[in-house]
Amino acid sequence: MKRTSLVMLFISLMIFACKKNKDTVEDGPGEIYGRWKLTETLADPGDGSGRYMKVKGNPQYLNLERSGQMNGDALSDLQTFKILDSVTMEVYSKSYMRSIPYRYKVSARSLTLNPPCFEGCGYRFVRE
Repeated sequence: MKRTSLVMLFISLMIFACKKNKDTVEDGPGEIYGRWKLTETLADPGDGSGRYMKVKGNPQYLNLERSGQMNGDALSDLQTFKILDSVTMEVYSKSYMRSIPYRYKVSARSLTLNPPCFEGCGYRFVRE
């Protein structure tokens, strides 16, 4: 009987000791939808020496809507997107008739987009 009581006490303590993840936001961790502020860009000259550089000037934003619409002034040519899997999205722009595969990485607070580039390029955002 004592052993059962001790096991129940231990299980109760474990349940109440768990903490919630503070990185979660309204849409949940890893949710791509929402408003994103552009913070860094990468443009590699082709020799691997490129590094992400902080964006200067007025803030620029990208809005990713659940309907698949993309808008904002950060990447103003992009129009719509479709999530293909956990690392790839299909993007349509206003000036290119075919879909463009973008690699992405998302967390509760950050988003990185990498369009197909010969020399390497990318965009980093923080959630607004």
